[in-house]
Amino acid sequence: MKKILFCLSLALILRLTACGGETPSPTDTSDTTVTESETADPTTDTVTEASTEIPTETPTETPTEAESEAGPVKTFQNPILDRAAADPCIVYHDGYYYGTYTEALGIALYRSTSLETVFSDEKVQIFSLCDEVQGNIWAPELFYNPSTDRWYVYSCGSFQGWDFFTIRMFCLESKTNDPFGEYEFKGFTDPDVLAIDQTMFYDDATGTLYTAYSEFTDAGQVIMVAVMENPWTISDKRIRVSHPRHTWEKKGERADKDSRVNEGPVFLEHDGKLSLIYSASGCWSQYYCLGLVEFEGENFSVDEMMNRSNWNKLSHPVFSAANEVYGVGHCSFFLSPDGSETWIAYHGMPTPDAGEEGRFSYAQKITFDEKGLPVLGEPLSRDTDIRVPSGEKIEETE
Repeated sequence: MKKILFCLSLALILRLTACGGETPSPTDTSDTTVTESETADPTTDTVTEASTEIPTETPTETPTEAESEAGPVKTFQNPILDRAAADPCIVYHDGYYYGTYTEALGIALYRSTSLETVFSDEKVQIFSLCDEVQGNIWAPELFYNPSTDRWYVYSCGSFQGWDFFTIRMFCLESKTNDPFGEYEFKGFTDPDVLAIDQTMFYDDATGTLYTAYSEFTDAGQVIMVAVMENPWTISDKRIRVSHPRHTWEKKGERADKDSRVNEGPVFLEHDGKLSLIYSASGCWSQYYCLGLVEFEGENFSVDEMMNRSNWNKLSHPVFSAANEVYGVGHCSFFLSPDGSETWIAYHGMPTPDAGEEGRFSYAQKITFDEKGLPVLGEPLSRDTDIRVPSGEKIEETE
Protein backbone atom coordinates (compact mmCIF):
# COMPACT_ATOMS: atom_id res chain seq x y z
CA MET A 1 0.00 0.00 0.00
CA LYS A 2 1.28 3.38 -0.84
CA LYS A 3 2.19 5.62 2.01
CA ILE A 4 0.02 8.74 1.92
CA LEU A 5 1.99 11.90 2.49
CA PHE A 6 0.16 14.79 4.07
CA CYS A 7 2.41 17.57 2.86
CA LEU A 8 0.86 20.53 1.11
CA SER A 9 2.23 23.27 -1.05
CA LEU A 10 1.41 26.86 -0.11
CA ALA A 11 -1.01 26.85 -3.01
CA LEU A 12 -3.15 24.11 -1.57
CA ILE A 13 -2.98 25.61 1.91
CA LEU A 14 -4.36 28.83 0.45
CA ARG A 15 -6.93 26.88 -1.54
CA LEU A 16 -8.26 24.73 1.31
CA THR A 17 -11.43 24.72 -0.71
CA ALA A 18 -10.82 23.47 -4.20
CA CYS A 19 -14.48 22.78 -4.78
CA GLY A 20 -17.31 25.00 -3.64
CA GLY A 21 -19.14 25.45 -0.39
CA GLU A 22 -16.11 27.30 0.95
CA THR A 23 -18.10 30.00 2.68
CA PRO A 24 -21.76 30.58 3.36
CA SER A 25 -23.67 31.28 0.14
CA PRO A 26 -24.26 34.99 -0.57
CA THR A 27 -27.70 36.31 0.20
CA ASP A 28 -27.62 38.18 -3.10
CA THR A 29 -28.72 35.30 -5.30
CA SER A 30 -27.71 35.17 -8.95
CA ASP A 31 -30.36 32.50 -9.49
CA THR A 32 -32.31 35.08 -11.49
CA THR A 33 -30.43 33.83 -14.55
CA VAL A 34 -32.29 30.53 -14.30
CA THR A 35 -34.95 30.14 -16.95
CA GLU A 36 -37.64 29.04 -14.53
CA SER A 37 -40.27 30.88 -12.49
CA GLU A 38 -38.74 33.32 -10.09
CA THR A 39 -41.33 32.25 -7.56
CA ALA A 40 -40.50 28.56 -7.86
CA ASP A 41 -39.85 26.82 -4.58
CA PRO A 42 -36.09 26.02 -4.60
CA THR A 43 -36.71 22.92 -2.52
CA THR A 44 -38.99 21.34 -5.12
CA ASP A 45 -37.10 21.06 -8.40
CA THR A 46 -39.34 20.09 -11.27
CA VAL A 47 -36.66 17.84 -12.73
CA THR A 48 -37.98 14.28 -12.60
CA GLU A 49 -36.37 11.73 -10.32
CA ALA A 50 -35.35 8.35 -11.68
CA SER A 51 -36.57 5.33 -9.78
CA THR A 52 -34.30 2.83 -11.49
CA GLU A 53 -31.05 2.20 -9.69
CA ILE A 54 -27.83 2.21 -11.67
CA PRO A 55 -25.78 -0.96 -11.10
CA THR A 56 -22.91 -0.37 -8.69
CA GLU A 57 -20.68 -3.33 -9.43
CA THR A 58 -17.01 -2.43 -9.44
CA PRO A 59 -15.19 -3.72 -12.53
CA THR A 60 -12.38 -6.11 -11.67
CA GLU A 61 -9.06 -4.37 -12.15
CA THR A 62 -6.57 -6.89 -10.81
CA PRO A 63 -3.74 -8.21 -13.02
CA THR A 64 -5.08 -11.77 -12.65
CA GLU A 65 -7.73 -10.78 -15.16
CA ALA A 66 -5.14 -10.85 -17.93
CA GLU A 67 -2.89 -13.70 -16.83
CA SER A 68 -3.81 -15.68 -19.93
CA GLU A 69 -3.11 -12.78 -22.28
CA ALA A 70 0.17 -12.52 -24.11
CA GLY A 71 2.70 -9.90 -23.14
CA PRO A 72 3.62 -8.16 -19.89
CA VAL A 73 1.00 -6.81 -17.52
CA LYS A 74 1.63 -3.43 -15.90
CA THR A 75 -0.28 -2.25 -12.87
CA PHE A 76 -0.35 0.74 -10.55
CA GLN A 77 -1.95 1.63 -7.24
CA ASN A 78 -3.91 4.70 -6.23
CA PRO A 79 -3.35 7.51 -5.57
CA ILE A 80 -1.46 8.48 -8.72
CA LEU A 81 0.48 11.23 -6.92
CA ASP A 82 2.04 11.05 -3.46
CA ARG A 83 0.89 14.53 -2.47
CA ALA A 84 -2.49 16.22 -2.33
CA ALA A 85 -3.96 16.98 -5.75
CA ALA A 86 -7.64 17.92 -5.68
CA ASP A 87 -9.98 18.25 -8.67
CA PRO A 88 -7.95 16.21 -11.16
CA CYS A 89 -8.66 16.62 -14.87
CA ILE A 90 -7.01 14.11 -17.22
CA VAL A 91 -7.20 13.99 -21.03
CA TYR A 92 -5.51 11.51 -23.36
CA HIS A 93 -4.30 12.94 -26.67
CA ASP A 94 -1.82 11.86 -29.33
CA GLY A 95 0.35 9.59 -27.19
CA TYR A 96 0.20 11.53 -23.92
CA TYR A 97 -1.94 11.82 -20.84
CA TYR A 98 -2.41 15.51 -20.02
CA GLY A 99 -3.43 16.50 -16.51
CA THR A 100 -4.11 19.46 -14.28
CA TYR A 101 -5.45 20.01 -10.76
CA THR A 102 -6.08 22.80 -8.26
CA GLU A 103 -2.95 24.72 -7.25
CA ALA A 104 -4.60 28.03 -6.28
CA LEU A 105 -1.75 30.33 -7.33
CA GLY A 106 -1.82 29.39 -10.99
CA ILE A 107 -2.43 26.65 -13.52
CA ALA A 108 0.11 24.03 -14.60
CA LEU A 109 -0.32 21.35 -17.22
CA TYR A 110 1.37 18.00 -16.80
CA ARG A 111 1.90 15.22 -19.31
CA SER A 112 3.30 11.70 -19.49
CA THR A 113 3.02 8.57 -21.59
CA SER A 114 2.07 6.75 -18.38
CA LEU A 115 -1.09 7.37 -16.36
CA GLU A 116 0.76 6.59 -13.14
CA THR A 117 3.19 9.48 -13.73
CA VAL A 118 0.87 11.99 -15.38
CA PHE A 119 1.32 14.46 -12.50
CA SER A 120 5.02 13.80 -11.88
CA ASP A 121 6.61 13.83 -15.33
CA GLU A 122 6.70 16.84 -17.67
CA LYS A 123 5.23 20.15 -16.50
CA VAL A 124 4.54 23.54 -18.06
CA GLN A 125 3.15 26.59 -16.24
CA ILE A 126 0.47 28.19 -18.42
CA PHE A 127 -1.08 30.76 -16.06
CA SER A 128 -0.26 32.58 -12.83
CA LEU A 129 -1.84 35.23 -10.63
CA CYS A 130 -2.12 38.51 -12.48
CA ASP A 131 -4.08 41.77 -12.53
CA GLU A 132 -7.19 40.08 -13.92
CA VAL A 133 -7.12 37.02 -11.61
CA GLN A 134 -5.64 37.69 -8.18
CA GLY A 135 -6.45 34.57 -6.14
CA ASN A 136 -8.48 31.39 -5.62
CA ILE A 137 -7.63 29.67 -8.90
CA TRP A 138 -9.54 26.40 -8.64
CA ALA A 139 -10.38 23.28 -10.61
CA PRO A 140 -8.93 23.96 -14.09
CA GLU A 141 -10.29 21.83 -16.94
CA LEU A 142 -8.55 21.13 -20.26
CA PHE A 143 -10.81 20.97 -23.33
CA TYR A 144 -10.26 20.72 -27.10
CA ASN A 145 -12.66 22.58 -29.39
CA PRO A 146 -12.77 21.07 -32.92
CA SER A 147 -14.41 24.15 -34.42
CA THR A 148 -11.42 26.34 -33.61
CA ASP A 149 -8.69 23.67 -33.50
CA ARG A 150 -7.56 25.14 -30.19
CA TRP A 151 -7.26 23.91 -26.63
CA TYR A 152 -8.96 25.74 -23.79
CA VAL A 153 -8.53 25.75 -20.05
CA TYR A 154 -11.55 26.76 -17.98
CA SER A 155 -11.07 27.73 -14.36
CA CYS A 156 -12.11 30.39 -11.86
CA GLY A 157 -10.46 32.96 -9.67
CA SER A 158 -11.00 36.14 -7.66
CA PHE A 159 -10.63 39.48 -9.41
CA GLN A 160 -10.05 41.24 -6.07
CA GLY A 161 -7.32 39.55 -4.04
CA TRP A 162 -8.59 36.43 -2.29
CA ASP A 163 -12.12 37.75 -1.82
CA PHE A 164 -14.42 34.75 -2.26
CA PHE A 165 -17.33 36.86 -3.48
CA THR A 166 -15.32 38.16 -6.43
CA ILE A 167 -14.70 34.67 -7.83
CA ARG A 168 -15.59 34.40 -11.51
CA MET A 169 -15.07 31.73 -14.18
CA PHE A 170 -12.48 32.47 -16.87
CA CYS A 171 -11.07 30.99 -20.07
CA LEU A 172 -7.58 30.49 -21.48
CA GLU A 173 -7.01 29.70 -25.17
CA SER A 174 -3.96 27.96 -26.64
CA LYS A 175 -1.97 29.98 -29.16
CA THR A 176 -1.52 26.89 -31.35
CA ASN A 177 -3.12 23.44 -31.52
CA ASP A 178 -0.47 22.10 -29.14
CA PRO A 179 -2.05 21.50 -25.70
CA PHE A 180 1.39 21.81 -24.09
CA GLY A 181 2.15 25.21 -25.62
CA GLU A 182 1.40 28.77 -24.59
CA TYR A 183 -2.04 30.08 -23.60
CA GLU A 184 -3.61 33.51 -23.43
CA PHE A 185 -6.26 34.89 -21.08
CA LYS A 186 -9.49 35.42 -23.03
CA GLY A 187 -11.61 36.83 -20.23
CA PHE A 188 -14.30 35.96 -17.70
CA THR A 189 -16.97 33.76 -19.25
CA ASP A 190 -19.65 35.57 -17.22
CA PRO A 191 -18.26 38.54 -15.27
CA ASP A 192 -21.48 39.01 -13.29
CA VAL A 193 -22.04 35.53 -11.83
CA LEU A 194 -20.43 33.99 -8.74
CA ALA A 195 -19.75 30.51 -10.08
CA ILE A 196 -17.08 27.82 -10.35
CA ASP A 197 -16.22 24.51 -12.04
CA GLN A 198 -16.99 25.23 -15.68
CA THR A 199 -17.06 22.21 -18.01
CA MET A 200 -17.73 21.92 -21.74
CA PHE A 201 -19.55 19.77 -24.29
CA TYR A 202 -19.26 20.14 -28.08
CA ASP A 203 -21.95 18.79 -30.39
CA ASP A 204 -20.32 17.65 -33.62
CA ALA A 205 -23.63 17.54 -35.51
CA THR A 206 -24.48 21.21 -35.04
CA GLY A 207 -21.15 22.71 -34.00
CA THR A 208 -22.79 24.04 -30.83
CA LEU A 209 -20.71 24.49 -27.70
CA TYR A 210 -22.43 23.96 -24.34
CA THR A 211 -21.24 24.51 -20.81
CA ALA A 212 -22.22 23.46 -17.31
CA TYR A 213 -21.08 25.07 -14.07
CA SER A 214 -21.87 25.48 -10.38
CA GLU A 215 -23.52 28.75 -9.36
CA PHE A 216 -23.92 30.04 -5.80
CA THR A 217 -27.55 30.91 -4.98
CA ASP A 218 -29.91 31.08 -2.02
CA ALA A 219 -30.74 27.42 -2.68
CA GLY A 220 -27.07 26.49 -2.28
CA GLN A 221 -24.77 25.61 -5.16
CA VAL A 222 -26.76 24.63 -8.23
CA ILE A 223 -25.84 23.12 -11.59
CA MET A 224 -26.50 25.27 -14.64
CA VAL A 225 -26.36 24.27 -18.32
CA ALA A 226 -25.94 26.99 -20.96
CA VAL A 227 -25.14 27.66 -24.59
CA MET A 228 -21.83 29.37 -25.36
CA GLU A 229 -21.74 32.38 -27.68
CA ASN A 230 -18.10 31.57 -28.33
CA PRO A 231 -15.52 29.57 -26.36
CA TRP A 232 -15.04 32.36 -23.79
CA THR A 233 -18.56 33.82 -23.47
CA ILE A 234 -21.67 32.24 -21.92
CA SER A 235 -24.91 33.25 -23.62
CA ASP A 236 -28.20 34.15 -21.95
CA LYS A 237 -29.62 30.74 -22.91
CA ARG A 238 -29.22 28.84 -19.65
CA ILE A 239 -31.24 26.57 -17.38
CA ARG A 240 -30.85 25.06 -13.93
CA VAL A 241 -30.80 21.25 -14.05
CA SER A 242 -30.01 20.38 -10.43
CA HIS A 243 -29.89 21.81 -6.93
CA PRO A 244 -29.15 20.08 -3.58
CA ARG A 245 -32.52 18.61 -2.64
CA HIS A 246 -31.64 15.18 -1.21
CA THR A 247 -30.06 14.45 2.16
CA TRP A 248 -26.94 12.98 0.54
CA GLU A 249 -26.40 16.31 -1.24
CA LYS A 250 -26.31 18.36 1.98
CA LYS A 251 -23.93 16.53 4.31
CA GLY A 252 -20.83 17.88 6.04
CA GLU A 253 -22.44 21.00 7.52
CA ARG A 254 -20.06 23.25 9.47
CA ALA A 255 -20.54 26.64 11.06
CA ASP A 256 -18.34 28.29 8.43
CA LYS A 257 -19.46 26.25 5.42
CA ASP A 258 -22.69 25.63 3.54
CA SER A 259 -22.97 21.93 2.75
CA ARG A 260 -25.82 22.37 0.24
CA VAL A 261 -23.54 21.57 -2.66
CA ASN A 262 -23.96 20.61 -6.31
CA GLU A 263 -20.66 21.35 -8.08
CA GLY A 264 -17.90 19.97 -10.29
CA PRO A 265 -20.18 19.01 -13.21
CA VAL A 266 -18.72 17.08 -16.14
CA PHE A 267 -20.37 15.90 -19.34
CA LEU A 268 -19.93 12.29 -20.43
CA GLU A 269 -21.18 11.07 -23.80
CA HIS A 270 -21.20 7.37 -24.66
CA ASP A 271 -22.78 5.93 -27.81
CA GLY A 272 -24.99 8.98 -28.21
CA LYS A 273 -26.12 8.99 -24.56
CA LEU A 274 -25.26 12.14 -22.59
CA SER A 275 -24.88 12.24 -18.82
CA LEU A 276 -23.95 15.07 -16.49
CA ILE A 277 -22.07 13.84 -13.43
CA TYR A 278 -21.64 16.24 -10.52
CA SER A 279 -20.31 16.34 -6.94
CA ALA A 280 -22.55 16.72 -3.90
CA SER A 281 -22.18 17.62 -0.18
CA GLY A 282 -19.20 19.36 1.40
CA CYS A 283 -15.91 18.70 -0.38
CA TRP A 284 -14.14 18.91 2.99
CA SER A 285 -16.18 15.99 4.35
CA GLN A 286 -16.17 12.22 4.05
CA TYR A 287 -19.66 12.49 2.50
CA TYR A 288 -18.58 14.11 -0.77
CA CYS A 289 -19.94 11.93 -3.57
CA LEU A 290 -21.11 11.90 -7.18
CA GLY A 291 -24.63 12.29 -8.51
CA LEU A 292 -25.95 12.09 -12.06
CA VAL A 293 -28.37 14.00 -14.25
CA GLU A 294 -29.45 12.08 -17.35
CA PHE A 295 -30.19 13.92 -20.60
CA GLU A 296 -33.25 12.40 -22.27
CA GLY A 297 -33.71 14.70 -25.26
CA GLU A 298 -33.99 13.44 -28.82
CA ASN A 299 -30.80 15.20 -29.94
CA PHE A 300 -28.29 17.82 -28.81
CA SER A 301 -29.96 20.79 -30.46
CA VAL A 302 -30.32 24.01 -28.49
CA ASP A 303 -34.09 23.51 -28.20
CA GLU A 304 -33.62 20.04 -26.70
CA MET A 305 -30.68 20.90 -24.46
CA MET A 306 -32.42 24.00 -23.10
CA ASN A 307 -35.63 22.09 -22.34
CA ARG A 308 -35.52 21.55 -18.60
CA SER A 309 -37.87 18.56 -18.75
CA ASN A 310 -35.22 16.65 -20.73
CA TRP A 311 -32.89 16.55 -17.71
CA ASN A 312 -33.69 13.70 -15.31
CA LYS A 313 -31.87 13.83 -11.99
CA LEU A 314 -31.27 10.50 -10.27
CA SER A 315 -32.38 10.36 -6.64
CA HIS A 316 -29.33 8.45 -5.38
CA PRO A 317 -25.55 8.91 -5.55
CA VAL A 318 -23.69 6.94 -8.21
CA PHE A 319 -20.23 6.96 -6.56
CA SER A 320 -19.46 7.35 -2.87
CA ALA A 321 -17.00 6.39 -0.13
CA ALA A 322 -15.92 2.74 0.07
CA ASN A 323 -12.84 0.60 0.67
CA GLU A 324 -11.28 3.19 3.00
CA VAL A 325 -11.42 5.91 0.35
CA TYR A 326 -13.57 8.81 1.56
CA GLY A 327 -14.94 12.07 0.19
CA VAL A 328 -14.78 10.94 -3.43
CA GLY A 329 -15.71 13.47 -6.06
CA HIS A 330 -14.85 16.22 -8.54
CA CYS A 331 -14.14 13.87 -11.41
CA SER A 332 -13.16 13.91 -15.05
CA PHE A 333 -13.33 11.20 -17.71
CA PHE A 334 -10.82 10.15 -20.34
CA LEU A 335 -10.29 7.39 -22.89
CA SER A 336 -7.55 4.76 -22.83
CA PRO A 337 -4.78 5.13 -25.45
CA ASP A 338 -6.50 2.67 -27.81
CA GLY A 339 -9.92 4.24 -27.24
CA SER A 340 -11.52 1.02 -26.01
CA GLU A 341 -11.93 1.99 -22.35
CA THR A 342 -13.34 4.93 -20.42
CA TRP A 343 -11.63 5.95 -17.19
CA ILE A 344 -12.56 8.23 -14.32
CA ALA A 345 -10.14 10.49 -12.45
CA TYR A 346 -11.34 11.82 -9.10
CA HIS A 347 -10.05 12.89 -5.72
CA GLY A 348 -10.53 11.04 -2.46
CA MET A 349 -9.27 11.04 1.12
CA PRO A 350 -7.45 8.25 3.01
CA THR A 351 -9.30 8.98 6.26
CA PRO A 352 -12.79 10.39 6.98
CA ASP A 353 -11.37 13.54 8.57
CA ALA A 354 -8.51 14.31 6.16
CA GLY A 355 -10.28 17.45 4.93
CA GLU A 356 -9.16 19.68 2.06
CA GLU A 357 -5.51 19.00 2.80
CA GLY A 358 -5.93 15.27 2.31
CA ARG A 359 -7.51 15.03 -1.12
CA PHE A 360 -5.44 12.89 -3.50
CA SER A 361 -5.92 11.97 -7.16
CA TYR A 362 -7.22 8.52 -8.06
CA ALA A 363 -8.08 6.82 -11.36
CA GLN A 364 -9.86 3.63 -12.41
CA LYS A 365 -11.77 2.13 -15.34
CA ILE A 366 -15.55 2.39 -15.59
CA THR A 367 -18.22 0.59 -17.61
CA PHE A 368 -21.67 1.43 -19.00
CA ASP A 369 -25.08 -0.16 -18.63
CA GLU A 370 -27.48 -1.11 -21.43
CA LYS A 371 -28.89 2.44 -21.53
CA GLY A 372 -25.45 3.96 -22.00
CA LEU A 373 -25.31 5.37 -18.47
CA PRO A 374 -21.96 5.12 -16.68
CA VAL A 375 -21.49 2.41 -14.05
CA LEU A 376 -18.88 3.86 -11.70
CA GLY A 377 -18.91 1.10 -9.09
CA GLU A 378 -16.88 1.84 -5.96
CA PRO A 379 -13.52 3.52 -5.40
CA LEU A 380 -10.83 0.85 -5.47
CA SER A 381 -8.76 0.48 -2.32
CA ARG A 382 -5.25 1.89 -2.20
CA ASP A 383 -3.72 -1.60 -2.15
CA THR A 384 -5.53 -2.76 -5.30
CA ASP A 385 -3.30 -3.46 -8.28
CA ILE A 386 -4.98 -1.72 -11.23
CA ARG A 387 -4.12 -2.62 -14.81
CA VAL A 388 -2.97 0.38 -16.82
CA PRO A 389 -5.35 1.64 -19.51
CA SER A 390 -5.60 -0.49 -22.63
CA GLY A 391 -3.07 0.44 -25.26
CA GLU A 392 -0.67 2.16 -22.86
CA LYS A 393 2.88 1.36 -23.90
CA ILE A 394 4.58 -0.97 -21.45
CA GLU A 395 8.34 -0.72 -21.17
CA GLU A 396 9.83 -4.18 -20.82
CA THR A 397 12.71 -4.50 -18.38
CA GLU A 398 15.44 -7.13 -18.20
